[in-house]
Amino acid sequence: MSRITEFLRNPVTYGILGLMLVAVPMLFFFFAGLPYTGGGETQYANGSKTVFTGTVWMGAFNPVFLIFIFGAAVAAWGCYRNTLMACTGSLFVLALSILAMFSIGILLLPGAIFLLTGAVFRTIKTGKTVGEK
Repeated sequence: MSRITEFLRNPVTYGILGLMLVAVPMLFFFFAGLPYTGGGETQYANGSKTVFTGTVWMGAFNPVFLIFIFGAAVAAWGCYRNTLMACTGSLFVLALSILAMFSIGILLLPGAIFLLTGAVFRTIKTGKTVGEK
């Protein structure tokens, strides 16, 4: 039983899990883009118009997605090595996911919570507050 609780109190576990939950959707959207409903109209020579709508994928290779991955990588590395990096990266990803809640933030919120949990366990494990040497 102590091995299970030791595993669940390990900040590296939460750092790796949070990194995967943030990086996988962001890499997908970085390469594929986000689906939007696009449309337009076509006018013919006889004067009639046709309106069309459809789902289009826009925004591929958007560097904003890489900012999420960078913040999650800083938080995961901090869960392994440094308390200040863990707290800074996890709070950064949490703030960005809250700001982007109505587009992609809802997908990132579980990963941000896992990263924050890893930062809390990293703080508890070292016994120091953030910024204290």
